[in-house]
Amino acid sequence: MRSDGSGNESPMPLHDLIDIGVFSGKKDEEKPLSLKKVWLTQPAQTFEIIVDQAPTRAGIDPYNKLIDRDSDDNMVDVTKR
Repeated sequence: MRSDGSGNESPMPLHDLIDIGVFSGKKDEEKPLSLKKVWLTQPAQTFEIIVDQAPTRAGIDPYNKLIDRDSDDNMVDVTKR
């Protein structure tokens, strides 16, 4: 979404190179197991990333490099299926 000076949002095409990360360790003390830039072109995409340790968290733009109204939702806990 794009926001104007008044806060009104409008949709815009998605075609951005954004970091996708997989981490291990406690929140705010994680170490990266995988961090790569990926072209995002759809609002919802699925990624499969193989790492050599059990991950604890994963997410998009994990270091909050992009402008984001809610950066707390960029990372999620990893759970077993």
